Amino acid sequence: MTSLEILLLVLLLVAVGAAIGLLIALRNSRRQALLAYAERAESAAIREALETRLRHGQQYLDALGESTPDALVILDDHRTVIWGNGPAWGLFNNGEPATGMSFIALVRDYELNQAVLDALAGHRPMMRQTVVGDRMLRIWATPLEEFGGVAVGMEDATELQRLGRARRDFIANISHELRTPLANIDLAAQTLRQSGEGNPSLTQRMLDQIQGQVQTLSQLSQEMMELAQIESGQVLLKLEVTELEPVIRRSVTHLLPQAAVKKQHLSLVVPSDLTALVDEAMIGRVINNLVHNAVKFTPEGGQITVTAQAVGDDVQICVADSGPGIPKDEQRRVFERFYKADRARSRGGTGLGLAIARHIVEGHGGQLSLQSTPGQGATFCFTVPRA
Repeated sequence: MTSLEILLLVLLLVAVGAAIGLLIALRNSRRQALLAYAERAESAAIREALETRLRHGQQYLDALGESTPDALVILDDHRTVIWGNGPAWGLFNNGEPATGMSFIALVRDYELNQAVLDALAGHRPMMRQTVVGDRMLRIWATPLEEFGGVAVGMEDATELQRLGRARRDFIANISHELRTPLANIDLAAQTLRQSGEGNPSLTQRMLDQIQGQVQTLSQLSQEMMELAQIESGQVLLKLEVTELEPVIRRSVTHLLPQAAVKKQHLSLVVPSDLTALVDEAMIGRVINNLVHNAVKFTPEGGQITVTAQAVGDDVQICVADSGPGIPKDEQRRVFERFYKADRARSRGGTGLGLAIARHIVEGHGGQLSLQSTPGQGATFCFTVPRA
């Protein structure tokens, strides 16, 4: 083999080696490109799956937040609001979302902010109760240890506080109402035991007193049951087109003997053709209660006037008396259960009549109101739908 042939062979081998190297490089490059493409596709799929899960999580969180009346917010580790629900924005920010705002800037209350700080510092849930403005708020703050930050729930407990006070007042009031008749029954029984034998007149008087007190307890029990049924909606009103003059006249006539004993002048001013959509029995009870109170609190020789007139789409019925009136600071409470103005403390009654009347009127879609100036009598008015 000549030198030229050897040179050509070497060159050929070099060319073949370069071609093989190029093919290998191309194959490796293609493999790397395929791997990179696969990795990108896998990354895109993973990213899309994570974004889908994030959207679902956000929807679940938003649905949970809107399904509760309590205020819920989530804070990061710098106590910045990163999520909240509608009740939270309504409670603190006039309904506007407050993401990105600091918690203290949102609630503007030291105690609420301190509960969050203590939860983060102590790594444990915290519960506090504080008054913010005119509201009683309870806050629960729970650290999110794995992610950082804290979840906060806040409940407006103002209504619960009011109901708690109402329950305590109810127990105190009913205890007071029961104490007097029970004490009178006990006293009459002791008198009978000690002195009744051989004294028929005393025995009869004590028995009459016991019977009267038992009737008082029966009336209290009955009115409490009726009020509970009315408030719970168990009493259904049968609304019918009714002429009011006969209904009002019957209620007034029933009380004329009591008014006559006190020489009171009781007048009735009701158009004969005035009709309303009412439950006749229930509205008769309201009128009877108002007129009975007027007779009871008006002094001898006083004036009581019952009127009815059309006012727009309603009929307004009023009972006015010339009694002592009701002090201004007591007028807003006269419709409460068991509440009695000072003028009635020693006049008997259960203190439930006006509460029952108010619920009956409201059941008709009307309102029961009071106007009174001390020393110048009182006027109770209520409305019912005009027929």
